[in-house]
Amino acid sequence: MNQNKKVIIGLFITLIIIISIVVTYKLTEKSITDREDFNFEIQNISPIPVNTESNAIKWEEITANGINEELLFQNVDEELLTQIATELQTLVEEEAEAERKNPEIVITEGWTRVFKSERYKKVLNMGTPAMKPLYLILYKSPNAGLYEYMCANALYELSGYDFEWTNSKEFLEKFNEKILEEN
Repeated sequence: MNQNKKVIIGLFITLIIIISIVVTYKLTEKSITDREDFNFEIQNISPIPVNTESNAIKWEEITANGINEELLFQNVDEELLTQIATELQTLVEEEAEAERKNPEIVITEGWTRVFKSERYKKVLNMGTPAMKPLYLILYKSPNAGLYEYMCANALYELSGYDFEWTNSKEFLEKFNEKILEEN
């Protein structure tokens, strides 16, 4: 009888784990497929050169009174913004397709595999000029999915800041705090 209880408990735990994996996969898939409706339109942006001589970047758009959106739009290179958005949105689509073809990839490699991809590395290799476009994407996005998490992580890596965060919304708050501390 005791052995039967162990088997039943083991099966029950296995069933819970399988259900959790399926639910996680479906939520991730929904988050990724919802990206199709993300229609990012930018108007009245004039590119202003960013200081690429040092890692220091001025964030005059972030103030104690909030974000100066007009200044942020002016200081974002539209071409670079388009390149970054295209790379990361394509990466999300590619990873969603890979997961559809092989659902086990989520278990075997995890979703953080995106940070090892060539597309993600290409964004990081853009260096400090990519920071304001990444910030703008995060600031304007109402979502907090994989796409936004990748943008936040790239901005985090490029900034060199050291703080803990769990999602893109929390990241943006903490990033703003760091900027304000430096000003």
